[in-house]
Amino acid sequence: MRLTILGIVLFILSCAPKRDRIVVPVVNSDFYSKALIRIDDDLEDDEDNLKLVEQKLYYCDLLGWPGTCISALDELKRQKGMTPLLLDQYITYYSQHEQYQSLLDIIDRWSPQFDLEEEYRREKILGLVKSSRRDETYEYLRVYMADRNEADDYRFAANSYLALNDSIMSSFYMNKLSELVPDDQLVLNVFPYLLFDLSFEEKAFEMLERKSMADPTNYTFHSDLADKYENTGRFSSARRKLQNFLEIDSVIYRVTDLYLKEDYWDSAHRVMNILIDRDSLNRDAWFKKATMYEERGWLSYSLNYYDHVVYLNPNDSIALERAELVRQKIAYLQRLKFEENLLPPPVLKSKRLINNE
Repeated sequence: MRLTILGIVLFILSCAPKRDRIVVPVVNSDFYSKALIRIDDDLEDDEDNLKLVEQKLYYCDLLGWPGTCISALDELKRQKGMTPLLLDQYITYYSQHEQYQSLLDIIDRWSPQFDLEEEYRREKILGLVKSSRRDETYEYLRVYMADRNEADDYRFAANSYLALNDSIMSSFYMNKLSELVPDDQLVLNVFPYLLFDLSFEEKAFEMLERKSMADPTNYTFHSDLADKYENTGRFSSARRKLQNFLEIDSVIYRVTDLYLKEDYWDSAHRVMNILIDRDSLNRDAWFKKATMYEERGWLSYSLNYYDHVVYLNPNDSIALERAELVRQKIAYLQRLKFEENLLPPPVLKSKRLINNE
């Protein structure tokens, strides 16, 4: 019985009109490109065929307006005249192909005809920016932003002024954007560095810290931020940015040097020992420790560590040279001490006797 009912259902479905069926065609990645080539071939024999021109524009749109599509735009304009839709396609084409003078010309010529000046204001500003027409750009930006206060408007203005190399105005709108969208990528990735250029270090570091908290495992970013702190003399902040990455050998050396810059010898020594405990055969770690003791003036300890590096690799010419230099320093200091002991003690006279003489 169940099989009979199932058979009836399948029979009814098979008799359904074809137009009611949903068919999902399988399209190869180059389907549209090949279709465009075929249409171009057909247009060579029938260039006034409006249907072919419209098909070409359809595939041009799907393919992101390749360079060959301008001919179809011009042909459709010749046959049917300019329309708002065709104007939009022209603007899209010129923008994508960075033909900014043509973009400005067609906006100026046709947008007033269709009362679309406001709709294409951004495209015109972009064309003016890219054409280096600064005075006009500033005027259009001023008018455009007069009564706008949305995040997307602030982002557009900030990018436009940035393209004009106007850090002050770009920062002004980035600050407004940051108030609406604190985690906007433009705010996080560009705004702090503009603030550094404008000498607003505290605000810049505040924003970079916000980004660091949002992305605590990004070593490249934290390392760059540590560089910023170090370059401004904020060594403790630089160390703090690197503390979570001590599993990286190069970070151990950086943190050690940061401690040494503030003469925190014990802390620097402790951090270097982390590297040696991790790998007792690490030549660079022992060499670094030797140089630390040498620079501090503790030459006997330094010589022991240089000798240990030579023990690890008897052919280490740099360690051999450094060890010999330290031996010479020790010998020189010992000779000075010996000669000092041979000198007779000075005869001290009272001030009164000296004056009488």
